[in-house]
Amino acid sequence: MSRDSITRNTPVKGFNLIGYATSPMGLGEDLRSFAAMLDYLGIPFSVVDVPTDVQGKVPVAWQHMTTEDYGTSVFFMAANECLKLAQANPVLFTQPTKKIGYFLWELPDFPTEDVPALMLVDHIWCPTRFVQEAFFSKSKQLTLALPLPVVQHAGTGRNFRAELNIPEGKAKAKKKASPEASSQTTTGSPNKQAFVCLFMFDLHSTMARKNPEAVIRVFLEFAKTNPDAYLILKVSRWQNMGRNALAWIPKHPQIKLIKETLKPAELSDLYQSANCYMSLHRSEGFGRTLVEALQQGLHVVSTNFSGPKDFLNEHNALLVDWSRTSVLPGDYPHLKTPSWWANPNEAHALQQLHQALQRAAQGPNLQGQKDGEAFMPKGLADKYAPILKTYLK
Repeated sequence: MSRDSITRNTPVKGFNLIGYATSPMGLGEDLRSFAAMLDYLGIPFSVVDVPTDVQGKVPVAWQHMTTEDYGTSVFFMAANECLKLAQANPVLFTQPTKKIGYFLWELPDFPTEDVPALMLVDHIWCPTRFVQEAFFSKSKQLTLALPLPVVQHAGTGRNFRAELNIPEGKAKAKKKASPEASSQTTTGSPNKQAFVCLFMFDLHSTMARKNPEAVIRVFLEFAKTNPDAYLILKVSRWQNMGRNALAWIPKHPQIKLIKETLKPAELSDLYQSANCYMSLHRSEGFGRTLVEALQQGLHVVSTNFSGPKDFLNEHNALLVDWSRTSVLPGDYPHLKTPSWWANPNEAHALQQLHQALQRAAQGPNLQGQKDGEAFMPKGLADKYAPILKTYLK
């Protein structure tokens, strides 16, 4: 199904997109990437930007955005947030004739008490089979696993290595050094090559799930034998978490922290400054940053669990073993019933990080780049076109 055939053969109908359109968060990027796909297909849409503490941080501009009300609405949010929205703005749910929830969930089971939120919509879409199985176990509504595009933006040329005082060169795997050479090795300096590991996380996504502390522990162990290795931590939405929100991050010369909100093009610059992306998450509904890392050619070290299993494999990533562990009270927002997730094996993660250093010395992750192309807007738009057409009748 081509773009032209949709435009010619359907009436002028469209979609209402409801979510965090201008907020720098994963759910906001879901809406934005869907809007970009509709733009590519020439399908009109309107947008309701749900307020957050960081609303307005991401500028948007779409060719086919209108102020019309259409018959089909798509909600890009967690199911329980959709329930809150229905209570605050019931007209958003009574006006459209068809409602789709593009819902995210990040645990292997969905709480029974939250099932009424699923019933607010006619159909459910979600990014991975992991999420699909969680929803379908509690609801027999049409539930489709439909990943959204991961849009790559051209970089601005911003040099994060220079800004963070990290050597520009890409690291090479080291040969065994003599005792004399080892005794002269110090922390990185501008005339040495660096291996840079990156991890990005949102404090509102919960520390327990994103597990950045494990990333830090593994990296610090790795740094003991790799003085020219660096870890960049990119933190989002920390401003309203209290004055000690980031006090847990150790002061270490090889750990660099970025707290500012970056534009999409600047995020591309940040990826291009790194060799490796390490995510020791306990669970992910999708894992957008992992796809972005693949597309940018980074070597990926990742927990082998949950949503990312749809696109990460032994050919494009260094997968980390895990064991099952309980979700403790307070670990996941609003969770009232027992659940579980993965506890990554940090010793295995350290081995995989050493392997990433070896691979980075040979060049970028070419298989990852190839597999990441499956998430480009054009390819996914062609797959979505027949589905979208059924809602435009």
